[in-house]
Amino acid sequence: MFKKIFFLTIVLAIFYIIATRPELPQSETSPIDKPVTKKYVIMFKPKTSEKVMDDVKLQIVNNGGSIYLEYYIIKGFAAEIPESFVQTLEHNPNINSMEEDQLVHTMK
Repeated sequence: MFKKIFFLTIVLAIFYIIATRPELPQSETSPIDKPVTKKYVIMFKPKTSEKVMDDVKLQIVNNGGSIYLEYYIIKGFAAEIPESFVQTLEHNPNINSMEEDQLVHTMK
């Protein structure tokens, strides 16, 4: 029972942080110039520095992607990433996991 309450508290805290954060600026490219992208959630290893995370974000933006969600409780963010750049990120030693963003439903 304690695990369920703890998990629910963490999930609610994350949703609260996401819902109350300011909007991130979007990159200024025209739809014609924009490469084919997919949405990914990128999680870093616990000891990864902020500078390394900022460098990865900058690489994504410089390669035609955009950051649309940043997590503050855990080290990570969600981004639209060009398919041509995904493989480069998959080989980054600081990234713990990288999954396609998807809709999550709770069980009743």
